[in-house]
Amino acid sequence: MSIKNVSVIGLGLMGTPLATRLLKAGYRVAGFDIVEKKISKLVPLGLRATTSPKEAAKGAHLIVLSLQKWDVIEEVMEGKEGILEGARRGQIIIDTSTVPPWESKAMAQRLGKRGIEWMDVPISGSSAQARVGNMVFMVGGKKSTFQKVKPVLDKIGKKTVYVGKNGDGAMLKLIVNHTLYLTQAAAIEGLVLGLKAGLDPDVMWDVMTSGAASSDLLISRGKDMIRGNFGPKGPIVLAVKDLGLSLETARQLGVVVPMGGLYYQLMLKAQYNGWDRSDATVVMRIYEELAGGITRRTKRPGASISL
Repeated sequence: MSIKNVSVIGLGLMGTPLATRLLKAGYRVAGFDIVEKKISKLVPLGLRATTSPKEAAKGAHLIVLSLQKWDVIEEVMEGKEGILEGARRGQIIIDTSTVPPWESKAMAQRLGKRGIEWMDVPISGSSAQARVGNMVFMVGGKKSTFQKVKPVLDKIGKKTVYVGKNGDGAMLKLIVNHTLYLTQAAAIEGLVLGLKAGLDPDVMWDVMTSGAASSDLLISRGKDMIRGNFGPKGPIVLAVKDLGLSLETARQLGVVVPMGGLYYQLMLKAQYNGWDRSDATVVMRIYEELAGGITRRTKRPGASISL
């Protein structure tokens, strides 16, 4: 079966660029989100609006989920007016969310008994990267099903990797995120130390992104971090959820991850401070407070901003 009709359920930070790129790639795309405004924004691009996951599932060769939490996924899949009320044998469902690997594996087993293929296909890349197709898809599931979805994913992303059995894609995403957050912690510590020492922030950023200490995080968000701009890109509330999942998985496997555990506490503190919708790098504000405050230099000679 050639995949022509695709439904995207969850049109948030990631779901919207996924649906947009699918439309631009020539697929017939239906969409659903509980926020009607998110659907209506895509209708002028050719999206077919639906009123429920059940309706979105009907007629789709491929169903793409982009949702925040596992309990939401379960409701969308198995709840009233959910996907399983409109699904049929032979359909493929790919979940691009960051979820517990053990739950994803169990879902695959349940759906397999109904002749429906489930694949965990989390994404490495921010929403900004997704808009331009700079995404890596990590796929867990049957190799035969992977061969069916790979051409679709290749058209909308940068790279599609077969990781292994169901749950392996979800597991790799937790490892990617775990590593990313520890990279974030290192960047924050270095930047706060440099700012406290009174270094020129532009020079500091230029050198750090040009040498061995560089990272995608510093390149894409370093300047905002230096300026104290923590506007919503990857909200701290989701970062807490994601790192919490990797720590729980480590506990189940008997793996000691002390640095991740420590940084998780700082993330929790940021959330407790009410910064839920701020970017995860807002943890930098806690480091600044622990440093007794820092002074941010502006371009105007002699001017500064004390924090």
